[in-house]
Amino acid sequence: MKMKKAGSGLVIAALVLAVFLSGGNALAAEEVKIGVMQALTGDLGTYGQPMTDAIRLAVKEVNENGGVLGKNLTLIVEDTQTSESASVDAANKLVKVDKVPVVIGATGSGSSMAIIDITTGNGVLQISPSNTAPDFTSYPDNDLYFRTCPSDALQGKAMAHLAIKEGYTTASTLVLNNPYGVGFEDVFVKEFERLGGKVLETVRYDPAGTIFDSEVEKACKPKPDFVMLCSYPKTGSVILKTAYEKGYMEDIDWLLSEGLRDETLAEMVGKDTAGNYIIAGFKGTTPDPRAIGPSYETFKQKYIAEYGKEPTTYCSNSYDAAAVVALAIEKAGKASGTAIRDSIRDVANPPGEGVSDIGEALRLIREGKEINYQGASGEITFDEHGDVSGVYCEFSIADDGSIVLGERIPLELEATPTPTPTPTPEEPGFEAIVAIAGTLGVAYLIVRKRQG
Repeated sequence: MKMKKAGSGLVIAALVLAVFLSGGNALAAEEVKIGVMQALTGDLGTYGQPMTDAIRLAVKEVNENGGVLGKNLTLIVEDTQTSESASVDAANKLVKVDKVPVVIGATGSGSSMAIIDITTGNGVLQISPSNTAPDFTSYPDNDLYFRTCPSDALQGKAMAHLAIKEGYTTASTLVLNNPYGVGFEDVFVKEFERLGGKVLETVRYDPAGTIFDSEVEKACKPKPDFVMLCSYPKTGSVILKTAYEKGYMEDIDWLLSEGLRDETLAEMVGKDTAGNYIIAGFKGTTPDPRAIGPSYETFKQKYIAEYGKEPTTYCSNSYDAAAVVALAIEKAGKASGTAIRDSIRDVANPPGEGVSDIGEALRLIREGKEINYQGASGEITFDEHGDVSGVYCEFSIADDGSIVLGERIPLELEATPTPTPTPTPEEPGFEAIVAIAGTLGVAYLIVRKRQG
């Protein structure tokens, strides 16, 4: 009897354990995991946290509207530390341990290029709100890499056009030695020289560096009209401060890439002896945040209500990246990287009913209707490379250190034609003198003959 009771107890315990385990698995299946890789620390730390907050806001709206496929979205956030090695570790964890179908990120192009083979090679879709390096356009990613910000193939041109508008004819470049900086530099140099400018020196610096004296001196030694600096806030501020201390801002101007469009940059560079910000008046180029989508103001107010501060650079792009991923999963009926890839253009590109509210978009998809998501950041239409188009403008550093947006920058400019030299009149040669004298002689004889 005791053995029977013991046996019954074991059976019951086994059944309870089985129910518990199945219940645990059922709970585990009640979520769809999404990986997020952002620079929460390091050179891009001022960008990564607000962008992650924007992603969280979109996911919150998705979950408040029934989630995707009847399940909640869950974010697994990893800090890339603005480091390629840390990015590789984070990507391996998300892909191979957490087994996420999609990664939103990374913040910097260098980090994304370091992990793209890990994500796309394992069938995981990667979508970045802030990668601008041109290299991603032609990268063999099996159509598993997308971005909701435009490529520097456009911004490099915008920088060259701004330089020509400012009247500059010579330049040096000083850029991060990563896909962002190198890609920006290549496009800028070609466009600036096409428009009649001349690049005197190209300098690339180590993103992990802390002292940049030699790089600054090399860029400034040829005495260009300006230095085009493509950088991030932490290292860029050190470079600018170094240039000031060495006197390379007295006769040389500086133009800044959008990676330096940060409200804290002026404070990081510091003030001069008169108490003025060193970089007050400096200009640069940036994707125009005023070229916003129909839902930007709604997004902005939700962001402020949620976090008590205004969204910053690439926040709306981050919100849109999370939104189109969620909508693609709902459309596909499956949460896998390839399924998201095959559906993402269906929810983002025309044709389809234009919709900007995430909840409304989910409802329409569930009703079997075609949609065209209208992003908070602007038009989200992915081309065959996973790229979107963009609009650019000037920005400048105000006297109080704040960022001020300026005029739009046209992306189509005609090259300045090389002027045709005016022929210099030549003195008549011997043959010409003889011919003229002969003509005059004949005329004289004719006149004499008539007079006679």
